[in-house]
Amino acid sequence: MTLDIAAGTQLRFAEYFTEIPSEPETRATLIESWFPARELSQLIAKDRRVRDPAYAAHRWWARRPPALLRALLIASVLPPGVSAQEFWRRYASEEHHLAGKTVYDPFMGGGSTLVEAQRLGASVMGSDVDPMSVRIVKSELAPVDGNELREYGKVLLAHLHSELSWLYPSEPDAEPLHYFSIAEVQCPSCSATGPLYRNLVLVRDPKKAGAVVRDHAITAFCPVCSKLHNLKSAHRKEIRCCGKRFKITQGTFRSGAYHCPSCDVASTHRELKTGAARRRVLAVEETQENGRRRLRAPNNEDEAEQLQAVREWEAQRPHLPHPEGEIRATRSDERPRSYGVNKYEELFTPRQLLVLGHALKWIRDNVQADDFRRALELAISNALATNNRLCGYATDYGRLSALFSVRGYSLPALTVELNPLHETAGRGTIAACIERVAKSDTGEIRRHIWDAQTEQPRPNLFSFLRKNQPFWVELKNATSASDAEALEKIDVAIFDPPYFDFIAYDELSEFHRAWFGELDLAGDPLLPRSEEPVESFGLQLGQCLSEMVNRARGSNPFAFTYHSANPDAWRAVGVALDFAGLVVTKLWPIRSDGHMGHHSNPGNCEWDVVVVCRPKAGTAAQEFLDEVSLWVSNMKPLEVNAADIRNFNFAIDMARSRFAKVF
Repeated sequence: MTLDIAAGTQLRFAEYFTEIPSEPETRATLIESWFPARELSQLIAKDRRVRDPAYAAHRWWARRPPALLRALLIASVLPPGVSAQEFWRRYASEEHHLAGKTVYDPFMGGGSTLVEAQRLGASVMGSDVDPMSVRIVKSELAPVDGNELREYGKVLLAHLHSELSWLYPSEPDAEPLHYFSIAEVQCPSCSATGPLYRNLVLVRDPKKAGAVVRDHAITAFCPVCSKLHNLKSAHRKEIRCCGKRFKITQGTFRSGAYHCPSCDVASTHRELKTGAARRRVLAVEETQENGRRRLRAPNNEDEAEQLQAVREWEAQRPHLPHPEGEIRATRSDERPRSYGVNKYEELFTPRQLLVLGHALKWIRDNVQADDFRRALELAISNALATNNRLCGYATDYGRLSALFSVRGYSLPALTVELNPLHETAGRGTIAACIERVAKSDTGEIRRHIWDAQTEQPRPNLFSFLRKNQPFWVELKNATSASDAEALEKIDVAIFDPPYFDFIAYDELSEFHRAWFGELDLAGDPLLPRSEEPVESFGLQLGQCLSEMVNRARGSNPFAFTYHSANPDAWRAVGVALDFAGLVVTKLWPIRSDGHMGHHSNPGNCEWDVVVVCRPKAGTAAQEFLDEVSLWVSNMKPLEVNAADIRNFNFAIDMARSRFAKVF
């Protein structure tokens, strides 16, 4: 039997096996006998709203909770018998408990394992197939001086204002912040053109904490003439305009389809090509120096500047950085091509292309220091998610809803274009994104620790001092052998491999990579092949585990997080462990994805299983005595849903024939 491995080499099954060097002495660690899974699950829930400056500089789509990674790193190097009190003391302290150790993550993604290891004093190594991952992790591990970056930012913003402020015409007492628009689509059945909208509400003031305070309860629009209606009562059900009555809560887009007002035939975004449709600007939201935000109708100057932006972009396009390449037709998610968008450039308006292109050109022409140039480019990359054609609006809160707020390309009925040059308001402006990168140089963060007295989480201010610990991150397929001899040995490996039920994060990061000419990955992402899904996924993951075995120095176990309610996914994990000559020495359930808001689904797993494993040498096979009922009982009062019951059962089934204890 042969399998085409991601590196492209044809290898026979037997050639995968690597002779495992025996260790002179194998020693158990704390994570193989004790781990505070229930308490840690509660800490993770408490930390969910905490913003860590190190991770805020740029979005990544799949981060394991930093609290979990910190705990795994500490427990992986402590000997068995260490008390719970001592473990939590180390967890809460800022000491470098991993000083002199090297931590490795072959699937580093957003870099959380490496950042937490660096904070514990370790040298770190990581790799990923995605160039965007390398950009982000380098910034996290070696942040630039925040104050100096802010000075660069001031000069950049001054340049953009001098060149492009005409794109966003201001009134003497107000500055535009958001431009609201809806698509005008053509019905495939009757060819009539009509507006696509879910309801008539543009903004609302529900008196919620943290929401924008407004002068009116609701501002709605007429679907015929676009006139704005400011309503004093939040209980109004309709507006009167153009000789008609319109219900505020009703629209032409409902139940996932557009219903033509002329013939009532329902059409999908795919049939309408909504993403490429002409857009009607309904309103401009402005900030006032001495007043609340207000909405006004677009005027002739707004329209003239947008037409001028189209002409300017056509003239300047050859000289400015811009997204390159077509959106791949072969994708796991057919969006945004199904919306009628085929090129990455089509995801941006001419105004957005001008601002972002001028920003990147100025950075490349004027910032000589490589680290500051990369930091500013990262800020502009982060701004892409809030400056594109697919941004929506949180009506009740008055905030722009960025692309990838859910893990995919969504197409809001009401789209919002931000003024990226606004300096005092707005989510995702150029100034705000530069500030997020600038703040990443601070080590101060408020996170929760476990209070042994009250047996409850409590907040704690950490001051993680930045030291120049060695780090090495590279663009590399995790299944390919490393050629870095000098950095080959590792002490600890904590990682989160891609899941068998694949989410194509590379398709999301490609949106950013298109601006940097980095559309190609370092190799194929780790995913099951359709012909032999379990074997293909398991053997590729096993290649990665084998490299870790060959790199290992000492006898610390490896640990990785995994979840799936698909039995094949856990069978593939078993194939990987067998391939690399590893045994399971412990499993721990951890609730890490609970209360995910609009990501929630009763069929989704909310719990990870931590798989602790090590080479067979120095171990003896044992009976695995854990049962799902025991896990569920031990985690109370935390709840376990039906999907996670299956997840736990499949994990335990995988471990039973592979379980061993250290001599």
